[in-house]
Amino acid sequence: MTHKHTHTCAIAGMLNIFGDHWTWLVVREAFYGATRFKDFQRNTGISRNLLADRLSVLVDEGIFKKVDIGTQGTRFAYELTDKGQSLQPVLAAMTLWGNEHVFGAGNEPVVMVDQKTGQRVESLQPVNARGRKVLPENVVAMPGPGASKATIRRLEEAAALDGS
Repeated sequence: MTHKHTHTCAIAGMLNIFGDHWTWLVVREAFYGATRFKDFQRNTGISRNLLADRLSVLVDEGIFKKVDIGTQGTRFAYELTDKGQSLQPVLAAMTLWGNEHVFGAGNEPVVMVDQKTGQRVESLQPVNARGRKVLPENVVAMPGPGASKATIRRLEEAAALDGS
């Protein structure tokens, strides 16, 4: 990943970490329980040099921590940090979207289930600060406290087009 986005935008910032073909698969494998380099490589098919690069980025960004597990020599495991664990809803949303729009009903390669009830998770619903469900069509983007002038301008343009 050589090109870095410079926009003051959460999506652009996230793409600077996760914007390639492999990184999400590496993170997926961590959620499936992989911790060792060889397991990430075997389960994704990524080349050794790309995997080493992606793991380095994920460690540098605080998504994974590198743990020395060597009893003779140096051997490492990679574990999700709290920051990495917080990606679970993102992975769940990606899985649900892929099941619906790529594979279709009845062809889902992986389904998400509620561990307590065993029932399938069919959607993720946004909630507001009070924990109340918000319909996706009622969610709008507005400038946040860290918004650049360009971001503010762009969101004002979008609101004007939307009639808000």
